[in-house]
Amino acid sequence: MENPSYIAVSLMTGLHRQMDVLANNMANTSTPGYQGDQLAFRTLLSTRAGSPQIDGPGRKAAFVTENGTLRNTRPGPMERTGNPLDVAIAGPGYFAVQTDDGVRYTRHGSFRPDAQGRLTMGNGALVLGAGGAPITIPAGESNIEIDRRGAIASTKGPLGKLQIVKFEDDQAMRKTGDNLLETEAEPQPVDQRTQVAQGMIEGSNVQSVVEVTHMIDIMRRYQAVGRILEQEHERARKAIDKLSRVA
Repeated sequence: MENPSYIAVSLMTGLHRQMDVLANNMANTSTPGYQGDQLAFRTLLSTRAGSPQIDGPGRKAAFVTENGTLRNTRPGPMERTGNPLDVAIAGPGYFAVQTDDGVRYTRHGSFRPDAQGRLTMGNGALVLGAGGAPITIPAGESNIEIDRRGAIASTKGPLGKLQIVKFEDDQAMRKTGDNLLETEAEPQPVDQRTQVAQGMIEGSNVQSVVEVTHMIDIMRRYQAVGRILEQEHERARKAIDKLSRVA
């Protein structure tokens, strides 16, 4: 396989990976607090695969290589639920939750008490309070109030305050599944710009129409590259056929 084929295959591999990311975004259009991903690519120049007989930039062959995944940190739309334990973050920040693998972070604010009354996510992760301990809701308590700073209270008095933090570099956070993020960076307290809205959840920031448009564009580019490969294979076949006749 010659250089044009190698270059085309590298592009097709990148397009296939990009389609996987878009498909995952589409699968999470209804996931609260989900933030979509997009791939970043860069050009990889190779002198080994280049053309030695050509001087200058044309001496190198350009391949496509993945340069990482970028998370779209744009806030999703606010959706009113009326559930007093549903909370949405308006502004920068993440809820801190405790999992079996350590502390993780999320913008998924649909909470519920477990059998022990501890506030949890749907996946069982414990919602942490400002002091780092789980928040417990008294049994049978339905009159829950959560103010704009995340302080939780009931008819029996204060119950705790949601631990909401931010990070200097959001892109350094890694997705670990279950709509959770991890990072080794030190969390920072949020400022007055970040507020909590009770009875609401933040929807996914994935725009299905935009994602479908990108999918169509990728499919067309994939088909175009496939035609280039077919033409290259046909050219090589004809060359081999002519050379065999000469021999």
